[in-house]
Amino acid sequence: MPSVIEAQDVSFAYVRVPVLEHISFAVNAGDYVGIIGPNGGGKTTLLKLLLGLEKGKGQIKLFGQPLRTFKEWRKIGYLAQKSPVSQSGFPVSAEEVVLMGLSDRHGSGVSVSELKQVHEAMQKTRTREYAGRIFHDLSIGQQQRVLLARALVSRPELLILDEPSTALDPESREMFFDLLGELNTRFGVTILLITHDTGEVGKYISKFMYIDKTLVFYGTKQEFCHSAAVAEKLGAFAQHTIDHLHNHGRCPLGGSCGEEVK
Repeated sequence: MPSVIEAQDVSFAYVRVPVLEHISFAVNAGDYVGIIGPNGGGKTTLLKLLLGLEKGKGQIKLFGQPLRTFKEWRKIGYLAQKSPVSQSGFPVSAEEVVLMGLSDRHGSGVSVSELKQVHEAMQKTRTREYAGRIFHDLSIGQQQRVLLARALVSRPELLILDEPSTALDPESREMFFDLLGELNTRFGVTILLITHDTGEVGKYISKFMYIDKTLVFYGTKQEFCHSAAVAEKLGAFAQHTIDHLHNHGRCPLGGSCGEEVK
């Protein structure tokens, strides 16, 4: 599969204090990568580097192009940890919020094709019924799905999300991750997701990335299950709970990944 993201020896520091050191990995088309790790481990900084919002050392390529010359940003949808739209009290409708995601719009009117893209994104995220409602009158879960629609409105091939479920209640969180899983499996969207909700995301992702200033682990769920480096960081119980491969505490890989989880 072609690489959507390639990072080679990426490092970053704030005022000479290392935040990330010598990170190298590749994300292929169709991957669903869950990024985990401790607070302060550099996860958000890594996403900012990939999006060109921060500048560090090393090489980054997006869709085979060097980051410094990459211009096809409509291929990438981004949902930040804190959205300016959510924090603003401006009385804008949900449909207008989604329309904001079309960054290459020209003029004040809305074309038929643009409206079609908006409705398509809202259909995918099950938010069409909220189109005419004021965004801030929606629940937090509904707002987050509208913001996801905004990230999807340009029909991106890559979706990058930074802890999108932080403020969601359990029911909204489950619905949100089910939706991301559908976007990946049904529509082929490549997903890179920072999350602490490992119990939910582990059901859907194809790969784990563990970041703690360095790249502790990157690989499939099966490889995650075997990883001594992950076990050292998390402990065997957490490791086998997160990977979602186990049934009643037993490993489906013939028990070869380690002891039964108690």
